Amino acid sequence: MNKIDIENRDRSPLVSVIMSVYNEPPSWLHQSITSILEQTYTHLEFIIIVDNAPNITLIDIIEKYAEDDKRIKFFINNENKGLVYSLNRALKYTTGEYIARMDADDISHTNRLERQLKYLVKNNLNLIGSNVNLFTNNNIFYTTNKLITHKYLKIMLAKGTIGIVHPTFFATKHLYESLNGYKNAIHAEDKELLARVFCKGFKVGNTAEVLLDCRYNDRSITKTNAIYVQRMGRYITDMFNSCLSSGLYEFDYSFDKNLSISQKEKENYNKAQKLMAQTRKAMNNKSYIKAVYHLINASILSSSSLSIIKVNIILKYLKFREARELRNGS
Repeated sequence: MNKIDIENRDRSPLVSVIMSVYNEPPSWLHQSITSILEQTYTHLEFIIIVDNAPNITLIDIIEKYAEDDKRIKFFINNENKGLVYSLNRALKYTTGEYIARMDADDISHTNRLERQLKYLVKNNLNLIGSNVNLFTNNNIFYTTNKLITHKYLKIMLAKGTIGIVHPTFFATKHLYESLNGYKNAIHAEDKELLARVFCKGFKVGNTAEVLLDCRYNDRSITKTNAIYVQRMGRYITDMFNSCLSSGLYEFDYSFDKNLSISQKEKENYNKAQKLMAQTRKAMNNKSYIKAVYHLINASILSSSSLSIIKVNIILKYLKFREARELRNGS
């Protein structure tokens, strides 16, 4: 398909949006659902999995939306199963040709699906993301500047970090089916999936557009388990580099069970992560002395902060190289 007909629903492909809901504040859930239902690209279905059966408040909210908009299909897990299980369950109910991810505390820009679908098809890609605004308390404090091309996103993953923001994932259903969905890589299921995407030879990219407002919540599951994410991420990087050299991707999904991390390590790492977030805010506000202060304190609390700094330096260098190649048309 070389051209997307967004004006004619009968000829435009169906996009399936998948989302897991757990314990988000009702106002956040309202914003998230509304941002999908008000998309300029209307030929969509919205698959929502509730992973917290006792939360009647959230279930009532979703039920009311579903009554008014038949594009919503929602299902309730009998017990808390976690994000990976919920996303894979959502995938089973999708009927669209394309799959878009969404988080229950984020806000998609109105033209997100339209722009991502056009970009993916035009560039013959299998999975893409976009840039995002990071915000808290309705204030945007940082806008990402992601790598765009398959080549450099692959290099970046090999260097240790995922280059596509998970709630902006937009992919063909064929990709998810070929990979049998998500695997249980503790709090790093997005990075693990992307590693398999590259290893299987699928093509990825990012549109340079900002198409999602991503809520920064330091009490989220990912943030409170940040050190596990970091350790699992390091392991995924090792397995990915092994795949690049040998062609084999041999991931031990019980890896997390052997992690031994003290409570003190967890606390220090979480504090360091908050300081790194403050560093980004300070840099964005051009408060460079304050940024250096936060950076030094983060490094004292956790040596892993130094690896984050290293990755960011590499990222800036790769952005420079990528931009030069794009300008030269190479």
